[in-house]
Amino acid sequence: MKKIFFILCINILLADGFIIPIPPRPHPRAKIYMDLKTHHVKIKTINRICRVEVDEVFYNPYNFRIEGEYIFPLPKGAMPSEFSLFINGREVKGEVLEKEKARKIYEQIVRRLKDPALLEYYDRNLFRAKVFPIEPKREVRVKIRYEYELKRKGDFYEIFYPFKIEGISEKPVEDVVISFEIKDEKPIKLCFSPTHKVDFHKKENEVIGAYEAKNVKPDKDFILYYSVSREKFDLDLLSYKKDEDGFFLLGISTPTQPEKKEILPKDIAFVIDVSGSMSGEKIEQAKKGLLFFVEHLNKEDRFNIISFSSDIVPFKKELVYASEENIKEAKDFIDKLEAVGGTNINSALIYTLELFKNKRPSYVLFLTDGLPTVGETSIERILKNVKEKLKNQKIFVFGVGYDVNTVFLDELSKEGKGISEYIEPNENLEIAISSLYSKIMHPAIEDVKVEFNNIEVYKLHPAEIGDLFYGQDVFIAGRYRNSGTGQVVIKGAKKEEEFVFEKTLEFPERNEELDFIPVIWARKRIAYLLSQIRIHGENKELVDEVEKLGKKYGIVTPYTSYLVREKERRRITLGISGARFKAEKKGKLAIKIAKELGKMEEIVVVTEPEIESIKRIGTKVFYLKDGFYVDSEYREGMKLIEIKFGSDEYFDLIRKYPEYAKYLSVGENLIVVIENIAYRIKE
Repeated sequence: MKKIFFILCINILLADGFIIPIPPRPHPRAKIYMDLKTHHVKIKTINRICRVEVDEVFYNPYNFRIEGEYIFPLPKGAMPSEFSLFINGREVKGEVLEKEKARKIYEQIVRRLKDPALLEYYDRNLFRAKVFPIEPKREVRVKIRYEYELKRKGDFYEIFYPFKIEGISEKPVEDVVISFEIKDEKPIKLCFSPTHKVDFHKKENEVIGAYEAKNVKPDKDFILYYSVSREKFDLDLLSYKKDEDGFFLLGISTPTQPEKKEILPKDIAFVIDVSGSMSGEKIEQAKKGLLFFVEHLNKEDRFNIISFSSDIVPFKKELVYASEENIKEAKDFIDKLEAVGGTNINSALIYTLELFKNKRPSYVLFLTDGLPTVGETSIERILKNVKEKLKNQKIFVFGVGYDVNTVFLDELSKEGKGISEYIEPNENLEIAISSLYSKIMHPAIEDVKVEFNNIEVYKLHPAEIGDLFYGQDVFIAGRYRNSGTGQVVIKGAKKEEEFVFEKTLEFPERNEELDFIPVIWARKRIAYLLSQIRIHGENKELVDEVEKLGKKYGIVTPYTSYLVREKERRRITLGISGARFKAEKKGKLAIKIAKELGKMEEIVVVTEPEIESIKRIGTKVFYLKDGFYVDSEYREGMKLIEIKFGSDEYFDLIRKYPEYAKYLSVGENLIVVIENIAYRIKE
């Protein structure tokens, strides 16, 4: 009787671990499963030498002992002599198989399991070792440690973590922690993950952070990038170019903290809605946020507080310096704020904008929880009035609750070159206010412009940066036509003097490694197009581009929701019709849409819709149709070759095109396009 294999994929930084349980013979079960309880990874990088420590716990849920085999696809460049495996405190010896021998093992397992998920790692060397015994109802703890040298990708160093177990494991992983500590002799400038949301703290020569999750089935590899430089301000580039115009991701970094002599004095006015609807917890949280605001001003800053309901009640008639006396008076003013009356938004904003008289960095923090009910109530006229008064002021908006007009507030913040944030009833307003103020506390460069010389670029997002702050990282995604060496120049103002920084960067003719960059650009582009549609109304060209990009890159939008099955649609924020998308200006759904668009515009994490009908691998997208995952590049009339899954022809195809093995990991039934020929894989 054939041994029955099951792979539980346990993904480790730069290498996945698999335990293959072998049940006692004979045994009636067709498959047996081991649970993965915890998966903890510690990554420590010092001057680009990376040490990885993995600690994971398996559980045997059965009443019989299991023999197992541990398989570990090795990271590229990792030295086997630096690789060790410990099981229950005992070092276990294993063997290292070179890539060609390893492929035969991968193929054998794929045939037996009838599951192509392993093909993601078809191009890796392999470590394997025996795991015995795995006692019934007992845990097995596996610890792994190895070292390797980081590789450079563009201007960044890459930490890559094959973390894809979707389709291999039956149960979610109970507890996942990937912590990292990066140290370098040079100052660390930029750090980001395009695949997972990570929290990190950056100092001059060190970054400490982590990704944490509970009860998850990881569905994509984990990647982390960081750059180093001795420049105070710097530019770093990642690019992708295949058969069409290239894509790039340009990072702009600032020093973590300014030197005392570099702190720019600023003018800030906080405009707070104190109408009746703000009564209770909302006004109390807003007051606490305001206290944080005034307590953290620099002495050379000037400020004011304008409270409004039916009438306008300012703290002072003009902007005043942040002296001890003025701060004490401001605290008393805040303490006496009460919520009562209507909402006169127009008068409050116009009054505030007229307070600013000079060219210092100028910011308006505007908080409201409702629609205009007093004075000018036309949204269009309010926006027109604000545009006429705007000079160099930046407007940051807080929309509180579900009664705000999100389209109005989004356009207000865009005109003011700021951002809009939305605080739902269950969120903490005080934290949101203090968090935003912390971000804009130290302006570094005003009115930043980015220029490209010798390289033709287009469709940049964001198109405008506004001001750049200390400790802020900005990423611009865009397209480029010609290739070669180009100069990128940052221009702006610093203490009313011109600021210029330039750097020579390479835009390659071909680079197919970083296939997440086109998806990041597409998400930012779609977010921009949808914002234009929400604010200015539908335009056929805009809608057509959203549909085209959504389908090409597997991004669900109000105009591509037809690609999603009905039962999956309600799980996606933007999975609504275009007509309803336009109509949603206020209410719970409108807030969620505004938040989602804000994330798409700002972050550089490639998020996947939690649905089965769309699978994205690199730049290829597969849609589920009649039981088959169909490559979006497939067209009727293409030459179509049928191949049986797991057959000799199937693995001949993979050996001929090993770079396409990862696409075949999508499933047993699929149509994939390789060099303009379609292959129909079926069970």
